[in-house]
Amino acid sequence: MAAESDETQERILDAALNRVLQVGVRRASLDDIARRAGVNRVTIYRRFTTKENLIDAVLGREIRRVLAEVTAIATATEGIDAQIEATVFHVLRQTQTHPLVTRLLDVAPEEILDFYTVRGEQAVALGVGYIGDILEHTQQIGKIDRYDPLPVAELLARLAHSVLLTPAGGLDFRDEERVRAFVAGTIVPLVRYGVPTSGADGRKKSGTNAKGAGVRS
Repeated sequence: MAAESDETQERILDAALNRVLQVGVRRASLDDIARRAGVNRVTIYRRFTTKENLIDAVLGREIRRVLAEVTAIATATEGIDAQIEATVFHVLRQTQTHPLVTRLLDVAPEEILDFYTVRGEQAVALGVGYIGDILEHTQQIGKIDRYDPLPVAELLARLAHSVLLTPAGGLDFRDEERVRAFVAGTIVPLVRYGVPTSGADGRKKSGTNAKGAGVRS
């Protein structure tokens, strides 16, 4: 029964995603989604209560898919610096190439800003939680310094969200070569050593392990 329920929910989410990519959020009716999923509106309401909840579930699933890709990339890449660079670059590229960005710009450009600002809190929160867990695990196995991972996770999640909304600024995040250089020169050190803090003597210090000694692996 649980497997059948999960399959039904996945069909609904697939149908909702496909319809949103075709006509945008506002014009994607629950009747259309239900018909494409092979269910009725009552089935959708029982699982999601409202269309807003359904759209949030679609977005959440897509974010989790991207994060799963990040895990796979990290696993297949050797060396901590290369892992950080490859995974961060992938996330930044997804903010430009994911269908929920490119297709919405084509079919419903008036919705894109509202979609990623109103629902931005969910996206950032999922990113912060995932990145924080990864940083903590990487600290435990001695690959990066010991520091509070939450500020770094917050910075990285908000960077991805900012790039999604405004890809060009001082740095054009559509320029692959420059983005890779930016990630290597700023994000890699940030992830390895944390946010520099000032000690009692006023000197900047990087993250430290539990004994107060920075991990340099």
